Amino acid sequence: MQVAIAKIGDATLLVTPDGKPVPHKDTEQPTFHIQPQLFNPYCDIGLSDISLVGATIAPHDSTKPVSVLPKDVTIRQPYPNENYYVAGMAERKMGWDIPLDLDAAPKWLDLTWEVRTPSDIEHSILTIYHRFTLEFILTQQGQVFSMDQANTFYDPNARTISHISLNHIDDSFTKGDKSFKSYRMDSPHGLAFYQTLILNSCAWSDLICTAQEDVTLLRDIEPAQSFQTHIDLHRQNACIEIPADVLHQAICDTQVEVDFEIGEYDRSPGLQRLCRWWNENAPVVGTRRAAFIALWCRVEDDDWYWSGWDECPEWGVENIQRYGLQDRCARWNDFVILEFFPRQVSRLEVAQGASTEILGVDGKGYTDTGLAREDVDEAYHAHYSLQAFPKRFPFAWKTLQAAVHTPA
Repeated sequence: MQVAIAKIGDATLLVTPDGKPVPHKDTEQPTFHIQPQLFNPYCDIGLSDISLVGATIAPHDSTKPVSVLPKDVTIRQPYPNENYYVAGMAERKMGWDIPLDLDAAPKWLDLTWEVRTPSDIEHSILTIYHRFTLEFILTQQGQVFSMDQANTFYDPNARTISHISLNHIDDSFTKGDKSFKSYRMDSPHGLAFYQTLILNSCAWSDLICTAQEDVTLLRDIEPAQSFQTHIDLHRQNACIEIPADVLHQAICDTQVEVDFEIGEYDRSPGLQRLCRWWNENAPVVGTRRAAFIALWCRVEDDDWYWSGWDECPEWGVENIQRYGLQDRCARWNDFVILEFFPRQVSRLEVAQGASTEILGVDGKGYTDTGLAREDVDEAYHAHYSLQAFPKRFPFAWKTLQAAVHTPA
């Protein structure tokens, strides 16, 4: 089951793709959910090269560490973004849990990773050590204390993610948490990370990771060679069809590296090509003000669209007509839907100064980001959705290439 984060006032709530709250689920006793994660941006280091070799806690009344590493610890890539590696068990993807005595809670958790490096690197093994100084705060929300809580954008802790390289750690990981420190180690060769982790208790159903256990990833799906169902519904979801050559060239335009700052991605040549076409051809003249897009694609012969952005959940095919969004949508063939959006400052942001609502070219809502305007650039996601299209949707890309008579 895919889930999303809904913002309700100052609070957040996990919901299913159709907007329904995730059913409440908790544990009967205080529980510490340990979820080791590693970020690996390198294509020449793969799953077989990465091992979690140590997980220890320091009991409250002792400095002698106690191992909490499962015998069947297993490393996986459970997220759409293949750069994230998570340690779990043979029958569980997302970590493991241990009982917690709040009157004698552990003082810290140490994780040790070993990474086998490419043959041309001087040191064959990179050791990664990560210490979390722990603080547990019991609330009425539930009895689960999870490392996964820190991996949302709204939690003040730095993300509980170890790294293979110091060069790829930015504010999206640290979130301004001053306790997060990183160092290079000489013996053993590697990196060391330290951070304080203040965990407020929650319920299992509050955690994104619990839904991830049963998620089918796009890369594990065999795409349909043709569609037999929901064809008419898909075609009626758009007010116009985009020519294959326009979409194809826009995707090709994004294969060139760009150097835009956040707030500048509507300058992407691929996005500008698509929006120029829309602004010249959209049937409803009042919608001819597009600056970026959201891309959706059918993969299986079912009633779901997959997002071009790998962190966005699937969307039901029926939702476009349910919410009357056809006038902002174009389609290509029986695969792709493009939603068009203007670059704008919303009334919500002007009124509150701390939240940015994204509206479509039809004036209807799309999402409330929960972030200030200067921190939002939905065109960034649009640009990289186009760039990733050939890899993310290989059969649709092959069909698009054939439509414009371009060799594969």
